[in-house]
Amino acid sequence: MLSSNLLVAIAAVCLFATIFTAAFNRLYRHPLARYPGPPLAALTLWYKAYYDIVKDGGWSEHIECLHQRYGSVVRISPNELHFSDPRAYNDIYGMGTRHTKQPDMYSCFATDLSVFAMFDHHEVTQRRNLIGPFFSRRAILNLEQTIQGKIDILVSRLLEYHDTKKSANLDLAFRSTSLEVITSYCFGKSSNALDYKNFENEILAAIDQTLPMIWIFKHLPLIKVLLLGVPECLASVLKPSTVGILQQRKQMGKQIDDIMKDPSSLQNADHETIYHHFLTPQPDNLRLPPVTREWLLDEGLYMRFAGSDTVGNTCTVAAYHILSNRDIHQKLFHVLKEAWPEKDSPVGSETLEKLPYLTAVIKESLRMAHGVVTPLPRIIGPTDSEISGFIIPAGTVVSMGATIMHKNSDIFPDPLTFRPERWLEEDSAELEKYLVAFSKGPRSCLGINLAWCELYLILGTVFRKLDLVPDNPSIENISFREYFVPIHRGRHFHAFVSPTAE
Repeated sequence: MLSSNLLVAIAAVCLFATIFTAAFNRLYRHPLARYPGPPLAALTLWYKAYYDIVKDGGWSEHIECLHQRYGSVVRISPNELHFSDPRAYNDIYGMGTRHTKQPDMYSCFATDLSVFAMFDHHEVTQRRNLIGPFFSRRAILNLEQTIQGKIDILVSRLLEYHDTKKSANLDLAFRSTSLEVITSYCFGKSSNALDYKNFENEILAAIDQTLPMIWIFKHLPLIKVLLLGVPECLASVLKPSTVGILQQRKQMGKQIDDIMKDPSSLQNADHETIYHHFLTPQPDNLRLPPVTREWLLDEGLYMRFAGSDTVGNTCTVAAYHILSNRDIHQKLFHVLKEAWPEKDSPVGSETLEKLPYLTAVIKESLRMAHGVVTPLPRIIGPTDSEISGFIIPAGTVVSMGATIMHKNSDIFPDPLTFRPERWLEEDSAELEKYLVAFSKGPRSCLGINLAWCELYLILGTVFRKLDLVPDNPSIENISFREYFVPIHRGRHFHAFVSPTAE
C-alpha cells in the first residue's frame, strides 16, 4: 500500500505535468502561436483581468503599448488577437461580416435579452428592424421639440450659476441632459436628472459606481450570479451604490407591467415611445420570440445606459477643447451667430447640420471622445476569415479598439491635437470611414441619428447662448479609465457661466 506522502508526490507530479503540457501547447502548438504577444497573455486570461481590475480599467491603454512593441497584430489572450491596422476594422465589423459577439464580454452587462447583447444574427436583424424606425431620421425630427425642450432646461439651469459666481460641473450637466433626453424620448417619462443640485443625480452616480463591476462580472461570473440573484433589498446592502440602478429598474419594470396589462394605455402617451414599436403586432412570417417583461426590461435598461453616456461624454470633451483654444471658440461662436442671429428664436437641427464648421467640431469631438473605448470582441466564424491580410482560424476571438483607430497618426496627423479643420480639407471625406465612435456594420449603434441630433442641438445651443470660461482646466478633466465606456476619475470639467451678450 502506497504511503500518503508518496500519493501526494505523485499527485503533485501529475498536476505539474498537466499544467506544463497545457502551457507548452498554448505557447507553441496553439493555432495562434505564430502571432507575437506577451507569453503570459498567451497562457492565461488572468493577464487581461489584471489590467481590467487591478490596474483600474487600464486594458485599452496597455494595448497601445503592446502594439508599439509587437506590431500590428498582437496575441492578447490564449485565443484572442487584437489588430491596429485600419483595414482590420472593416474586416471585423463591416457590412457583410458574420462574426458573432463574444458571450463573455456582452453577458457581463446583465442585459442578455437586449439587441446589444444578442448573438443570433437572424434574431438580431429582426429585432433591429423592429426598433429601427423609432430611431430613423424622420422619427427624430418629429420629436425634435422634445429634445430641444430638455436642452432649454439645461441652459436655464446653467445660467443659475451666473448669479452664484460658482462654476458648473459640465460633465454632469451634459450627461444629465443626455440621460433626460433618452428617457423622455424612448419611454415618455422624465428621469428628473436636470432637477438635482449641481446635477448630482443618483442615476449617474449609480452608473459611475457600478460600472467597474462589469469587469468583475466578466472575469468572475459567479459574483454576478450571486449579486444579481439575491433580492433587491439585500443587493442594495451588499453593494449600496446600486440603489439608484435598482430604483430605476423598479420604476421601469412598473411602467412595463402597466403597459403590458393595458396596451391601450399607450394611446394616451404624449408622443410615440419605444413601447409602441415593441408591442405592435408583427406578421407571423417574422417568427419573432414572444414579447416578455424580461426582454422589454433588458432592452430599456441598456438603451438608457447607452443613451446617457456617449453624447454626454462627447459634449464634455468638445467643451474642454473648444474652451482651451480661443480661435476655435471664437470661430464657432461667429459661425453660430451668423446662422442664428436672434438667439432667443428657435433654430432646429436641420439648420445647424448645414454648418460645416460645427459639423467638423462634432466629428473631431467624437474622434477625441471615442465612444465605446473597450475593443469589441468578435468570434471568427463559421469558417476561417481573412483579417488585415492574415487568415484567422474559425473560433478565434478578434477585436480592434476605437481608440487605436482614432489615434492612428497615418490617418489623423498629430492625433492628440483637437483640430476641426482636418474635417474640412479637400480629402477629408476619406476620413469618414475611420471615424468609428458608433462602430460600423450590422451591429453599429442603433441610436446614431438621435446622437447626432443631440450633439448639434446641445453644442449649437450652449455655444450660441452661453459664454463659458473654464475653471482651473486640466487634461485630467477628460482623462479616463476604460470600463467599456470612459470613466473620469479626476476632477470633472467645470466652467463659469454667463449669457452671451448678443
